Amino acid sequence: MTECNKCGTGIEPGESYEFQGKLLCEDCYMDVMNPPKTCDPWAVHLAKSSIIQDGFQLTALQEEILSLLKEHGPMQMEEITAKLEINEAEFRNAFATLRHMELARGFKKGDNVYYTLFSQE
Repeated sequence: MTECNKCGTGIEPGESYEFQGKLLCEDCYMDVMNPPKTCDPWAVHLAKSSIIQDGFQLTALQEEILSLLKEHGPMQMEEITAKLEINEAEFRNAFATLRHMELARGFKKGDNVYYTLFSQE
């Protein structure tokens, strides 16, 4: 059994993917090949339509991110991931959905990127 060069997970023979000279598990390969996109007008439209038609239920992680932003105001990704004890990929995946629902957004202040509730800065 080999190990993923990104996350260290064991990979069964024949189940690995090569990307830029690195051996990756399926999850890490999907992350590098199809990263979440926060600025996607079509995804925003679909998310907002779903909210209106079906209501919505956030994941526990999405709720934790929103609670943290409500409590602390704008934060950088490193602060959020440290407080929630998650990795960058987990944050980006959860945040992309929050952005599509127009519940949270990112903004630049100087050279830094901050994340906040959609209606705040």
